Amino acid sequence: MESLEAPLPPQVALDADSLAQLNNPESKALLDTIDSLREIHVGDIVNLPQIIVVGDQSSGKSSVLEAISRVRFPVDGDLCTRFATELVLRRANETAVQVSIQFADGTPDPAGRGDTSIDPPFLRETFNREALPDIIRDAKARMGIREGSTKRFSRDILRVEISAPDVYPLTLVDLPGIFHSATADQNQADKEIVDQLVASYMSQPKSIILAVVAANNQLANQAVLQVARRHDPSRERTIGVITKPDLAGPGSANERKYLDLAKGLESMHKLTLGWYVLRNPSESERSSGDDARDAIEQRFFESGAWSSVLPANRGVESLRKRLSKVLLDHIRTNLPGLIHDIEANLRTRQEALDRLGSSRSTTEELRSYLLGIAEDFQRLARDAIEGRYSNERFFGGIDEENKKLRAKLRNRNRAFDVVMEVKGASYKIRWENRNAADENPGADDGNGGDDNDDDDDSPEFPAYLQNLIDEYGLPNPEAKCETELSAELQSQASFNLGREFPGEANSELALQLFRKQAKPWKDIAWTHLQQVLKVSQEFVEEAFTHIIGADETTLTAVLRDCVDPFFVEREELLREKLQELLLPYEKGYGMPLEDEFSFRMEEKTLRRLAGRLVGRLGELHPELFQPNARLTRQMLQRAVRDLGQDERDEFATSRVIDMAMSHYEMSLRTFVDNVINLAVESCLVCDIPGILTPRKVDKMTADQLAELAAESDEVQSQRLALQNEVRILREGLRRCQRHRPRELTGESVIWNTGSESLGDSRRWMASRRVRRDSQWLSAADRSGWGSSGISIASKESRELSQG
Repeated sequence: MESLEAPLPPQVALDADSLAQLNNPESKALLDTIDSLREIHVGDIVNLPQIIVVGDQSSGKSSVLEAISRVRFPVDGDLCTRFATELVLRRANETAVQVSIQFADGTPDPAGRGDTSIDPPFLRETFNREALPDIIRDAKARMGIREGSTKRFSRDILRVEISAPDVYPLTLVDLPGIFHSATADQNQADKEIVDQLVASYMSQPKSIILAVVAANNQLANQAVLQVARRHDPSRERTIGVITKPDLAGPGSANERKYLDLAKGLESMHKLTLGWYVLRNPSESERSSGDDARDAIEQRFFESGAWSSVLPANRGVESLRKRLSKVLLDHIRTNLPGLIHDIEANLRTRQEALDRLGSSRSTTEELRSYLLGIAEDFQRLARDAIEGRYSNERFFGGIDEENKKLRAKLRNRNRAFDVVMEVKGASYKIRWENRNAADENPGADDGNGGDDNDDDDDSPEFPAYLQNLIDEYGLPNPEAKCETELSAELQSQASFNLGREFPGEANSELALQLFRKQAKPWKDIAWTHLQQVLKVSQEFVEEAFTHIIGADETTLTAVLRDCVDPFFVEREELLREKLQELLLPYEKGYGMPLEDEFSFRMEEKTLRRLAGRLVGRLGELHPELFQPNARLTRQMLQRAVRDLGQDERDEFATSRVIDMAMSHYEMSLRTFVDNVINLAVESCLVCDIPGILTPRKVDKMTADQLAELAAESDEVQSQRLALQNEVRILREGLRRCQRHRPRELTGESVIWNTGSESLGDSRRWMASRRVRRDSQWLSAADRSGWGSSGISIASKESRELSQG
């Protein structure tokens, strides 16, 4: 029987002391804080720096990386670096090694390509200082850089990611060497690959560029300097490294040139971060160990011309210290953004924790939790109904519109009113031989609209209502001429005669015409009520989601047991209310008020007669419509007599039309108002705050409370997680604020006057670089003011300077 043994954890062996030199105590403390924040997905705003080594071919780039990290990089003389290699160090509680190739074509294939029987899976469980050359050799084969292959360089990236408790976040990148022209071993296409790869890394703001130049090659021939200037024109993130000083030739022009460069005396290539000199070990020296390499390098710099370079600018240990400072400055640059990120996340998590409330297990705790929800909901609902949107956390700013219930209701009511005026009638009547607007104002409005009519009197409305109007999806009313409608009424009147006198209008016929004209009202009104129901329910769901937050169990229970039944009940109530509002117009008496109806009918009759009279006068006496025409009494009498003889209406259909239209115009306004006030407001909106109230919660039984507000295992876990995250964020914020540069808050500044009477603290303040009037001023900026020159920014400063 085979024994089942647990697999051994991955093993990582690195030179921790050398890598530790790249992180001073301050940066270590910051990185520890950032790592703890990354566990809860905060702190990603900090772009941790990567050190990229760039230089011409055979300039000693890989030796520089090896000296810095103590990790063995291939340093064979013949084009050993054919692609980018990223050595990524990350701090973690558990040790892990992940080796992958990021293929340029985006293929996610970390295990490699090709026949797995030839190329086994690209996995590593151990990593030590000697492992990288073998990994690079395997990566070349997987990228297709094999013996006999025409492929010599690759855009693919080898990524070796090492996680361990004793390493600090850092990325080291080894790039192919820059070359000037094509040869038998490297063509123009290869040069383009290398140039693009180098440019992609150098252009990244988080890249700290180590520009490597070899002292045995003329400075003017080093292409890396021009490339670095192109991607870092301010020279703020480029560190110069001079390699192979022992091969420059003692006393040669090259040696003198590079000595000037290292001392900052060379004017063309001065760098803010300075130049450093390293001595590359030979193959035999490499095999002797790192300590031997450092000892040989130290002895070299103790004698000869290179000993004149300051100790701070020579040797790998000095370079590590400089890199440590640069890495810390990079992290500090990102610190304000990190602090802002922490504060935002802390605020969000604290709000989520507050919404979850305290732990609830007893009946009283459940009741207290629900009472808070009910009170918050009532407050939001009343604010929304009354149009008070001061709670920006819920309603949003002035540009937000989704949760502002009263605004949505008003806009939909207005759209409903427009639709009823424009499309609420079955027919749009085209009046003949008269001006409709003069004869019958509002008739066209009441009868709908026709976009093709020249006399279209449809009401104007704002463009923002158009989408709401389009939701009704209604066609325009059927256009019908007055003559055509009158002819239809003549036919209908003949077999609907009642007890009216001959020649008098049939009121029942007018009512039937009115009901036919008002037939679309029901569908339009119900569409409006459904829209209002939808808008209101969306608001209520948004409100409870905002109040209850991440407690999905309680949110689902409240929506299911309180919200859904309310809107089901209100939908049925609105349906009944609409039937009630339509009853007078569909089946009941529904007569208009006498005085207003009589006034409208009299006005219509007079306008109609006036129009016919003017028309008859025009036929008999066209000269009357010329300037300075004179109307006589005989002309008017004849026109009226002929009008009565020629235009007889057996069934008074013109009056029937006027009666129906007057009734329609009066009823339309009343019906629209009733739908908005008696249905929407009275049956729905005013009752929304009552969906869940403190009084209802007080009356709930223990079982009802548990069904609505019982805390699930997920909520308990979430509360614990939030509490832990809030603790981490607060501690992280405290640590980060300790490392944030302290700025003086006062507007006045005491400057050094040279007086011995000023104490040490005043002289210290005078030497500080402080900000005044949004400008940074330093002692050097004031050097031209004279030894006794004093600039006083406040009365207090004058008193101190005179003391």
